[in-house]
Amino acid sequence: DPQYYEKFYFTPGDLGYKVFKTRFATLGVLICWDQWYPEAARITSLMGAEILFYPTAIGWSTAQDELTNQEQYGAWQTIQRSHAVANGIPVVSVNRCGLEQNGAMKFWGGSFVANPFGAISATNAFSTPSVAALNKP
Repeated sequence: DPQYYEKFYFTPGDLGYKVFKTRFATLGVLICWDQWYPEAARITSLMGAEILFYPTAIGWSTAQDELTNQEQYGAWQTIQRSHAVANGIPVVSVNRCGLEQNGAMKFWGGSFVANPFGAISATNAFSTPSVAALNKP
C-alpha cells in the first residue's frame, strides 16, 4: 500500500468510545481517524476524560513538495489543538516517525501536548522519539 491507507489495515468498530480511569487521570484514547472530527473528542470528554490521547500515523510521500507537507502538518496540529480548546482539557498527540516503503513514505513525528487553551506545552523533534511529562490540570 504505497499511500498507507488505514482502511486496508483496520475495520470499523462498533463498541463506542471508551474512557480509562487510571491513578493519574481519566484518559480518553481516540484513534488517528477520529482526530479530524469534533464529535469523538466531545463525547469522550463528556464521558469524563480529563486528557485526550491521539496515537496517529500521519505522514507524506517523500516526493511531495515542502509547502504541501507544511500545510498538512499545520492542519494536523490545528485540529488537535482545537480539541483541547473546545473541551477544556489537554490533548496529547503522538505521531510515529521514520521512513517506510524504501524511503517513499515519511512519518513526520512532531508529537506534542496541547494545554486546555491549545497552547503547545511540550513537543518533540520531527525525527526522534521522545517522552514528555504532563501535569493534570
